[in-house]
This record gives sequence, structure tokens and C-alpha cells, in this order.
Amino acid sequence: MRTRPESGAKSRIRILTYNILLGGERREERIASVLAHSGADLIALQEVRDNGMVARLAGELGMAAVSGPPSDGGSLGLAVLTRLPVAAHRNHRHRGMLRSHLEVTVAPPGGERLRLHVVHLAARFGERAKGEARRLEELEHVLADIRGEAAMPHLVVGDFNSLSPGDHLEATGFFRRMNELRKAGLLVRQDGGLMGPPAGGADESIAARWLAHGIDPDLQGGIPVLPWVVGPLTALVPERRGLDRLLGRAIERWAVPRMLEEGYTDCFRHLHPRAHGYTCATWMPAARIDYVFASTAALPRLLACDVAVGRGHAGREAATASDHFPLLADLSV
Repeated sequence: MRTRPESGAKSRIRILTYNILLGGERREERIASVLAHSGADLIALQEVRDNGMVARLAGELGMAAVSGPPSDGGSLGLAVLTRLPVAAHRNHRHRGMLRSHLEVTVAPPGGERLRLHVVHLAARFGERAKGEARRLEELEHVLADIRGEAAMPHLVVGDFNSLSPGDHLEATGFFRRMNELRKAGLLVRQDGGLMGPPAGGADESIAARWLAHGIDPDLQGGIPVLPWVVGPLTALVPERRGLDRLLGRAIERWAVPRMLEEGYTDCFRHLHPRAHGYTCATWMPAARIDYVFASTAALPRLLACDVAVGRGHAGREAATASDHFPLLADLSV
């Protein structure tokens, strides 16, 4: 495994945020390779399930690990891996919040301290405003936590499960892809009037069908479960940019404007005003829902922010390690 060689003081810090999908089950080696090839100094992970896996990743990468158990007592939490000295850390848990808010302060040798705030806002797309009301409530807890801390350059990173105003959504392309999977028997009727992947996904014949449709079988846990009635309708939706815009306008977008209102800068959009920057899903890039937000004190240090899609072998690993692509940001020390 290739890792970044140790050295003295660096001129920049590389931060990576990455949703590893349901604990990264059966994908640990691929995730480790994606992280190693990224060259990141500070890694924020979402959907962490196994602290043993986190410890193994940290050991392999020569990093320290900090974990953040979820607020709801469930199995999916947060973690930070760092090769920079940890000055302080705290995991904030709130009633009504599914995950938590993990805060880690690092002290780069020869540089100013930087605080990283890691979040994973709830999906819950079946709730009010397609889950955006819950996400906004969770975000208010995070912002209140931050306001209670001493002022310091900081980043807020993670999977927000939310679209930014003006961002495009590949809605009709996504529907076309779901229809292909439905016709291939990879989306079937389930209890409760839902449609999702068939049971026995590890079966060789089913696995072969997933692969034939360009999806690693280990990623089927990230395939959305939809109402069954939606299935036949996906066959009727033409793939059109104008229709994408119409459908996109029907989706509430509250969380990102709240961050901007609070004075944060969306680092990717700041540097790439027109690029889509889709982070999800790797098997059908359709939306940008993973973010790095910089505080006003951290923004002048921003050097780069890019989706780590990768090329060649590295690209194939990134496409099969999770249903999200990692998002990278470089800051000067």
C-alpha cells in the first residue's frame, strides 16, 4: 500500500471527506487504497460501523484515529484519521439527531491550529420536505456547537444529503438507470409496497447481473429503496435536461443556504463555479451532496477542492469502494 512519506513541516494540509457506505463491509481493502492514494493528512469518514476497521486503516496509513458514536444509539457513526497531532477532540450528540457532530482540532507543525467539524445529516427522504426539515434541525445543533467554541479557522465537512441552490440534478438519467435495474430483476417488489434490491444479493447469478450492469455487488446496500409505484413510471420519463431542471426545482434546498447564511463558503463551488462536481452515486453520478465548508478565517488558506474520481485503476477502486466519491480540499498551513 502506497502512503505519503513522512516529512517535516508541510506547506499544505490535504483534507478528505468520505462516506464509506454502511461501514465499508467487504470493501475495506479498496477503501484503504483510495485513502492511501489520496495523500490526505486529515480524513473525515461517515457511516463508520466497526472501530476495529478504523484502527486498521489508521495503522496502515500511519495515522491516529478519533471516533464519534452516533446520537441515536445506532451502528453508523463518524471517525477522523489524522497524521497531524490532535490538540483536542469532542463528539457532540443531540436528541433527535441520527448521527453526531465530531469535532477534532489539529496542530500542524509550524502552522496555525485548524478545527475540523464532521457531520452526516440524515437522509430520511420520506419525511417532511424530503427530509430537509430534519436536516436543517440537525444542522442548527451543529452550528450552535460551533458558536459555543473559541474562534479558530475551521472547516465543516461531510455528507449533507442536500443539494445546493443552483446545482443540477441528473434526475431523468437516474430514473433511466433505475428502470434498467428494474427490468434486469435487480430491483424487485418488497414488503410495504416498496421496490429495492432482491434478497440473496451475494448469490453468484445475482452478483453477475449487478456486474453486467456496471455496479459492484458490494454496493447494492446503497441502492435507494423506492415506492413500487415509481418503478413502472421510470420507464415513461424521457431523459431531458429541461425535465431535470423542473424536477430539481421540486426538491427543497435548505441546509446549504443555512451554511452560507452563517458565513461559510462552499469550497468546491467557490473554486468551480460551473462544474457539476457530483459525489453520489458512483454507479450513477447524479448529485453533489458532500461538502467542505470553510469559515471566513479558513477561506484565505484554501488552495484546491476537487472530487476524487481518479483515473485508471485508482478510478475503478474509487467507483467500487463506496457509493460516494471522496471530496478533497487543500489548505495552506
